[in-house]
Amino acid sequence: MDFEEEHVGGDDIEEIQDGEDIFGEDADISVHDSGSKKDAVIFLVDCKKSLFDMDLDGQGTVFSKILSAFSSFMKAKIISSPDDRIGMIFYNTKSTNNQLKFNNITEIYKLDGPSADIIKNCLKIEQNFEKDYQLGNNAHFHECLWLCNHEFKELDKNKFNMRIFLFTPDDLPYFKDQNSRASALKYAKQLKDADVQIELFPLPSQNEFKIARFYGEIITVDLDEVNNAVLDTSTKIMDLHQRIKQKEFKKRALNRLIMDIDDIKIGLKIYCLVNKAKKPYGKPLDRRYNQQLKKKAQFIDEETGQALFPQQISTHLILGNEKIAIPKEYMAKIKGFEKPGMTLIGFKSSSALKDYHNYRASYFLYPDDEHVNGSSQFFDALIQQMILKEKIGIVRLVPKQGSQVRFCALLPQAEQYDENHFQTPPGLHLIFLPYADDIRGLSSVKQEGAEITRQTLNAAKILVNALTIQDFDCSNFEDPSIQKFYTYLQGLALQEQNIEEPEDLLQPDFKGMEKYRDIVNLFMSNVTLECSNMASRSKGQAGGRGRGRGRGKAKQEESDNSDDCSKVKGKNKGSSQKQKIEEEDSLEGEEIYQPIKKRGRGR
Repeated sequence: MDFEEEHVGGDDIEEIQDGEDIFGEDADISVHDSGSKKDAVIFLVDCKKSLFDMDLDGQGTVFSKILSAFSSFMKAKIISSPDDRIGMIFYNTKSTNNQLKFNNITEIYKLDGPSADIIKNCLKIEQNFEKDYQLGNNAHFHECLWLCNHEFKELDKNKFNMRIFLFTPDDLPYFKDQNSRASALKYAKQLKDADVQIELFPLPSQNEFKIARFYGEIITVDLDEVNNAVLDTSTKIMDLHQRIKQKEFKKRALNRLIMDIDDIKIGLKIYCLVNKAKKPYGKPLDRRYNQQLKKKAQFIDEETGQALFPQQISTHLILGNEKIAIPKEYMAKIKGFEKPGMTLIGFKSSSALKDYHNYRASYFLYPDDEHVNGSSQFFDALIQQMILKEKIGIVRLVPKQGSQVRFCALLPQAEQYDENHFQTPPGLHLIFLPYADDIRGLSSVKQEGAEITRQTLNAAKILVNALTIQDFDCSNFEDPSIQKFYTYLQGLALQEQNIEEPEDLLQPDFKGMEKYRDIVNLFMSNVTLECSNMASRSKGQAGGRGRGRGRGKAKQEESDNSDDCSKVKGKNKGSSQKQKIEEEDSLEGEEIYQPIKKRGRGR
């Protein structure tokens, strides 16, 4: 994983979520600027003939998918990071167009900010490729790296994260001789010294892609992310869009802490795995000059209306209807306990951790070898033993200087991969536990017990089994409101005439559910029967209590129940339904009907 670290102790680290600081403490509330460095990316594409052949899934060529991924990457940047720089270079083309006049290398887009014109025109490149560029002879790979290095030299490495996305189906680029290979390694080292990362995207080919033949010596692989998925070159690894999306933003640690286990110290990084996506806030502009306005807060004396300076403002507490002034440094001492860090208290059985204990967003802990050497080995051994013995850790946490002491549990997670090589990283989930003061007791709510017959219970089982969603994964569902917002924003930026409505994946599959209409009616008819029985019982009970109000109440209850029953009446009634339910009386929730199809957008 490509991480950009923050300060140990995290004094100035704020949490992105909900506008709070990292763990919801009383420090200054502001949003952490995760974009401290701008991004500069060059798409370097090897234009071999195999890229223009139909892909295995029959949905277009590999080259068209690269262009589509570039367009999506540009769309994301133009909204979230308009100051980033993006470029595209083709090599092994017949045409030549670049600043250094290297043969068979065409600079499609210079390293510049994202623009609507590029997004509109990039998808047309494949249509005009044979006319404008054409497949050509082998270009010298070291010249490709030289050209990229020349582009990046115009940028300040202290202000930009510079990366090369290399797309190629060949595991060994063209070298005229050994000197040419040595030159390629030389320029790759120069890029590395300039903090330019080369990230490889192997493309499908007839032969096995062996990274060790050359690219293993020049690509940038973070040790935190070394696994088979990083180096996998199979066509099933994952969709190209998803692979590039994973590289879109650099992963950053929200905080870094030291964990104490007796005399042992472990370096930890803290990450936020799940964070609510939000629409960008509108920025105020001067209507006359169309320039962005800057907000400035100022404290005003309530009595005199005079502006106050920071040294004129003090903190106070009200004690006995009297304001007691307290200097800020003393207030900080009152709030603060100790230095930021984490201390292990002990271990408990994993069954002791309940769902309702997690009363706020959790975080994820990962070892940090940069500050404490050997943290990864200790961390890995700790996770394995906690999983083996089914234990959780209980820790005392001070997330940042001056923050409240927190009581937390550590839930271990082993490393796993799915069929698409998506990684579930190894680490510890940091679960915030409530104090005794935080626990609220609920007064018992008395409800009349409803008698449910076995027939109704079995009808409900059949309904649940039939409408079960297979392979449910919340990551396949996009927020429809955010998708609609960005779709219309994109249409406005690209001046599109007909904006296509985005698909709402949260809509039920009415077409798929239609074939289970009989099962739904079967369940509803039994609910109707139950309602009728309950209504008759209510009428009998109310009638025995006396006259007047009691009888009127019974009539009202009967009317209400009959209304409810009329709303849920099914179409199919009769002995055939009762017989079907009796036949299923022995069912214990088996899947006797084929569940509805998988919902959501696949990864």
